[in-house]
Amino acid sequence: MNHLRTLIVCSRASVCICSVRTITKVRSAVSIPQSLTEALETAELKHKHHPGARKRVQVKLPEKLLVAAGRVLETQDMTRLREAALLLRNQHWSRHLPTEDDEVRARAMSIEKELLGNALEMMSQEERESVEEDVKRTVFEKLKHRVRLWKPVNYDEFGARTYLVARLAADYAVVHDVLHEIRHLDPAFSPASIMDFGSGIGTCYWAAKNIWPKYFQEYYSIDISNHMHNLARLLVNGGNTKSELKLPSFFQREFLPATDAITFDLVVSAFTMMELPNAQRRLETVASLWGKTSRFLVLIENGTQAGHNAIAEARDFILMISKDGGQKPARVLAPCPHDRDCPRETQALGIPCNFEARYEEPLFTPKMQGAAARYSYVVLQKHGDIPEEREWGRLIRPVLRRSRHVVCRMCCSDGCLKEFVFTKSKHGRHVYRVARCSKWETSCLLASCLLVKKECHF
Repeated sequence: MNHLRTLIVCSRASVCICSVRTITKVRSAVSIPQSLTEALETAELKHKHHPGARKRVQVKLPEKLLVAAGRVLETQDMTRLREAALLLRNQHWSRHLPTEDDEVRARAMSIEKELLGNALEMMSQEERESVEEDVKRTVFEKLKHRVRLWKPVNYDEFGARTYLVARLAADYAVVHDVLHEIRHLDPAFSPASIMDFGSGIGTCYWAAKNIWPKYFQEYYSIDISNHMHNLARLLVNGGNTKSELKLPSFFQREFLPATDAITFDLVVSAFTMMELPNAQRRLETVASLWGKTSRFLVLIENGTQAGHNAIAEARDFILMISKDGGQKPARVLAPCPHDRDCPRETQALGIPCNFEARYEEPLFTPKMQGAAARYSYVVLQKHGDIPEEREWGRLIRPVLRRSRHVVCRMCCSDGCLKEFVFTKSKHGRHVYRVARCSKWETSCLLASCLLVKKECHF
């Protein structure tokens, strides 16, 4: 497993070196296919409804889930819960990947060298032993300030209810947006079985039930916290504590099954990778999840740099091992319009690839109000054809609408980040209006329809 990590790191490093030397500008000519132009001319198609558009609204919690959550919380001290929820939200958003043991040792050696310089080499064995404890103590104290402290989050009963208040609406909105993207790109897909790794309070169950209400037959959740399992089961049971949940398709387990003999149409891991102690465990877990996937694997994390790094690491790893396994290589369904290295990684920009889900917040604040959650994600496909729409460029930042021009920043099918400046005089009325109507969180611009003819490329 370690050698696979090394391959990934080396691959990224080599690409990064090449991209640093890239100084050539790309000039593009843009046009719209005749069929789309005719539809726009005859008003058969509106510009804001172009084929790449996504119609997304502010996500609301299902009424049954909201009622169940209300019943669970009706006897709780909401003032205390909201105070704890605020702390949990901040902790969740500022979460970082654990520092690897090799990096900790390297930093410790660097600190030791700062303290002693070359004096240690000139000391006798007795002198070394006499200062060893003092040096260790000093190095440890300095390490605490130079290495981010990471520890797993363990949820008791109060912690589970705090998570309910802090994250229910946001988690549901994010998972709902990602599953909605899958349905948009592959309308024929209807999962009969779903595995939810790191299921928490079961938001994936509710989101999947909303997206595929008639086809969703089996839900298999994995979480190490019994308190989270109990709360998830209570919510599905309508908040009723006086009767047991009688739902034969709802399964809960503490650990992943050891075998890959049983697979699931859809495997989801939301906000879980960063709770694993090191890169090796993350990659082993991702490999296990991929082995249990029959169609789609969904990985979601916070839209921070750390969350993006965790997603990029898993994406690169699955694409690599699927090529080496002698089977059909994995494909990226979303959000990337390509299976190449992530340009955010290769160009070392230090900017996460993230998206935004808007939702109503009924529990965290006394008055219901709108909110937004940023997230990074990837949907990996094991079997089946990739829809043509996936090849269209993806808007990776909000569209900048200026006087007489529009600026669109996109990730394109050739694996490059590009900035397009559209004007009516240069590109025509239809291209300009399609670009102006596009939205970062609701659509991807038609890069295949906006035909890009490169005069030079890096």
